Amino acid sequence: MAPFGPARRASVLIVDDEAVQLTLLTATLEKTGRFAAHPAKSPVEALEMALAEEPDAVITDISMPEMSGLELTKRLREEYPTLPIIVVTGLTGDETGSQAYAAGATDFANKPLDPRGIVARLDRALAKVPEQELLLRAVRDRAPTGILGSHPRVEEVRRAIQQIAAVPKVPALILGESGTGKNLVARAIHTASAEHEHRFVEINCAALPENLLEAEIFGYERGAFTDARRSKKGLAEVADGGTLFLDEIGTLAPVLQAKLLTFLESRTFRRLGGTDDIHVSLRIVAATNADLEREVAAGHFREDLFYRLNVARVRLPALREVRQDIGVLAHRFLEQAAESFAKPAPRLEAESIRRLEAYDWPGNARELRNVIERAMIFSSGPVLHVEPFLASAPVRPSEVRVPTPNGDGARGTVPLGLTLDEAERRYIEATLQATGGNVNEAAERLGITRKVLWARRKKHGLL
Repeated sequence: MAPFGPARRASVLIVDDEAVQLTLLTATLEKTGRFAAHPAKSPVEALEMALAEEPDAVITDISMPEMSGLELTKRLREEYPTLPIIVVTGLTGDETGSQAYAAGATDFANKPLDPRGIVARLDRALAKVPEQELLLRAVRDRAPTGILGSHPRVEEVRRAIQQIAAVPKVPALILGESGTGKNLVARAIHTASAEHEHRFVEINCAALPENLLEAEIFGYERGAFTDARRSKKGLAEVADGGTLFLDEIGTLAPVLQAKLLTFLESRTFRRLGGTDDIHVSLRIVAATNADLEREVAAGHFREDLFYRLNVARVRLPALREVRQDIGVLAHRFLEQAAESFAKPAPRLEAESIRRLEAYDWPGNARELRNVIERAMIFSSGPVLHVEPFLASAPVRPSEVRVPTPNGDGARGTVPLGLTLDEAERRYIEATLQATGGNVNEAAERLGITRKVLWARRKKHGLL
């Protein structure tokens, strides 16, 4: 985009159903010599002009027939994420501005408009466009599936999502600690798949008792139990053609585990109290923060159901394992909180990011979001201060010294907070790099056989 100035005037779409206001504002902007004003008498006309003209900014009234300025703002924002939109109104009330910002407005002003004031608002809004476009492009580049972060573990998750989504109806099992975003990954699989035009239906298996959960999943016929006054579809029917996401699958009662296994095998079930077989075609995605293999060994989870669910598995890293991405997530949560609370987004300074990166986040991304939101509520000014909300959390060492894989007795550092699997994967990878890919030498340095090294490399995706 060329810079604005004498060689290129900024194109501004003005929307107002009052002819006098439209004429005055058009004349005000044209008089500056820096803006090319395009008047529209209605939001419908404005949408058509926006598609044809692709304006640099929009100024719209709120109260108009056919469509309000707020609805116009929502539609424009969906199509043009960084387009400056200034909403103006003659209405009174504190809630009007909040509604405008919630709809996606960049700025808000009351009538009557001050000519110098509206020009200044346009200048400020247009100055921010390159910065917003760069931020949007960076987020898209890092997260084509909506999963933020550039850490290799996050890249692995993104690849897994794309691979699973490419295979129609294949079951998927998402593993990870509480707060790591298992429902986000489930939705990403659905969105990237051929089933995306159909429903994504989510149910938390831990939120309902056994009898209610069965009725919720499979539905029931009239008279199936005392309060069943009419028949009801279960979520398995509602999700037909799409995705059924079963969160906290590890809490499922043994009886329901057996019924779910039968359903997975045949995609057929009966409603409670019913005799007719109902067939659906959908993808089952399950998630848990439990160690299902341990639960199977303890006899708490059916082995056959585990293997049926474990066709395609995604293991999500804890936030402490991907510390380099904490800043990216914090900025995203900050933007979302600012939009939700209708407040200007303050800055997160380097020291605050360092403080966030030093914390272990037992609640993972969910806890990080909570901290950012609390800081937004209770902080004021241009800088967001997160330290008071982490005061009880000691800053812990972020690294530990260990022998290097070079075989020379030297010691290096690795981040604390890694799982044993992640630490093993990294050490094997570093050893192979240190030996130039010589498998025999790498196995000798690691103190294991070549066969064991092959098995560990296969486990960690290093083949």
